[in-house]
Amino acid sequence: MDQDWLSLKMSDHILVISWAFFATVFILIALGTLRNLIYIKRKQSTARNFTWLMIMMVLYSVLAMPVAHESVRFGSAFWKTASLVILFIVINFIIINALRVAWVNYLNKKQKLGCFWGGFLLLPIQIYFTVRFQGVNPIYPFSPVLERFIEIGNIFLSVYLVVAFLALLAHLPTAKLFDRKLQQISSLHFLSRAVSSEFDVDKLVRTIVQLTTKVTEADFAWLELQHENDQQLRLVSSCRLDQTERDNKDVCFSDPLVQKIIRDRSTFSSNQAVKNSHSSHLRNWKHDLGSLIAVPLATGERVVGILYAGKTYEFGFEQEDGEMLRAFGDQAVIALENARLVKESLIKERLEQELKVAHDAQMKLLPIDMPTLPGIAIDAVCITANEVGGDYYDFFKLSPTKLGVIIGDVSGKGASAAFYMAEVKGIMESLARPDLSPKDMMCAANETLYQNFSRNIFISVVYAVLDSEANTFTFCRAGHCPVLFMSSEDEFCKRFEPRGLGLGLDSGKIFKSVLDEVTIPLKKGHTMMLYTDGVTESRNPDGEEFGENRLSEILQSVHRKSALEIKKQVIHAVFTFLDGERAYDDMTFVVIKDME
Repeated sequence: MDQDWLSLKMSDHILVISWAFFATVFILIALGTLRNLIYIKRKQSTARNFTWLMIMMVLYSVLAMPVAHESVRFGSAFWKTASLVILFIVINFIIINALRVAWVNYLNKKQKLGCFWGGFLLLPIQIYFTVRFQGVNPIYPFSPVLERFIEIGNIFLSVYLVVAFLALLAHLPTAKLFDRKLQQISSLHFLSRAVSSEFDVDKLVRTIVQLTTKVTEADFAWLELQHENDQQLRLVSSCRLDQTERDNKDVCFSDPLVQKIIRDRSTFSSNQAVKNSHSSHLRNWKHDLGSLIAVPLATGERVVGILYAGKTYEFGFEQEDGEMLRAFGDQAVIALENARLVKESLIKERLEQELKVAHDAQMKLLPIDMPTLPGIAIDAVCITANEVGGDYYDFFKLSPTKLGVIIGDVSGKGASAAFYMAEVKGIMESLARPDLSPKDMMCAANETLYQNFSRNIFISVVYAVLDSEANTFTFCRAGHCPVLFMSSEDEFCKRFEPRGLGLGLDSGKIFKSVLDEVTIPLKKGHTMMLYTDGVTESRNPDGEEFGENRLSEILQSVHRKSALEIKKQVIHAVFTFLDGERAYDDMTFVVIKDME
């Protein structure tokens, strides 16, 4: 602190200290702000250069002490030289740090204009303040070190603002491009979110064409997608096309523009669309078409649609518009594919739920409990290949000693077969009477079914009447599988296969003439098995059929067991034979065993 400072009045002391305080605070805030700007998009050297600048500024400021102090005049030349060397280093670091103005690149147009006008007004003030500080120099008597630090700090601030202002001027002409990039990125981000959140195809296609106009700044856009039924392209959504244009848009694969896009699988771009040989025909559809870009929407090797963007004037698109639309199209096709898969999944889930309900309903049509007849044991099972099937068995209590037994198989599979099976059950229940023989019952059922069923539907059936009093098993076979029979005396299985035509194939005359009725006397230990072709036609992984011979052999080996055990043994044998292979047809059989 020199003599000049000591000679000042108290009011001057207060003024200088206040000036020093506010100037120091201003410089420290300015340096902190510059540090934040310089560190944007920082590299490894950024922090090092800024740190060295601060060190050199402090060192340069400290050297002001010996230079200014009169007691070190013997070394003033040395300190002045050292001070100039450090100043040179400081200036170099100021220039290096002042070139760190990358933040200007990330300003949008509005921010750049704001910074421009702000710099236009404040930069002259800052330069004026820096120059005037050199002349006024009020802090020097109080602290030469602080005075020099504020001085060099002001110089750094001024240089940085000048460089930043010049960089801002250089970027002003391209300010709109940055805004456009932001808009494109925002649209892509929005579409990416739509990929995971929007599964309504109708909403999704509307979103895609609206974002297309934003991404490319197009005057209009439209989207053509393949229809799932006929695979033909159709205009599914548009933006800023009037109703007449939407109605008159002719979309087909013979369109030369469509053919080119599908063949090349690349972006089509024309800034003079009406003069381009591939797109000139569009003038007849849209008279104000000037520029056009279109990208294919492809999943794997298949093009599922085309996304278009157009402007009403020529040379409206740049090359990057096509590239951006292509990237946008790639995102759009993912979103559409996701929506399609979700839709299919929902439909499949709904169908599975409906089939489960149908399966439960069909199972309720089958007898829950096995009927009882004196001296006769009965057991049965129906295993459907799908959720619902066309196999059927039922029992009708005709009298205390008579029981009607039916097993059938409706042609076809799935829901339609199950529907016909339910109808057959109702018809059989309404016709079953004690006074009707199996043949009469079958003829009556055939007449009803022939009148009500389609000609391509028929039912194979075995209908039998069990008479525990007469100990007989009388049956007819309408195109169905044979009846297997095991007596207690023989060790070989017999096949009863009387003539018979499937129900619903003939109006009645031929059906009755070819239908034979057979009666089997029953004795203790006699066993019969009625089955559908799903049992014998089951195939193992090698494609080999289970076959009637194998079924007969199993019945021969287990016929001395109870009806329930026979059923379990046959099921076990069939599924062992399948060896994990899925049955492709329903499997149904009924076991009848004379116990007396």
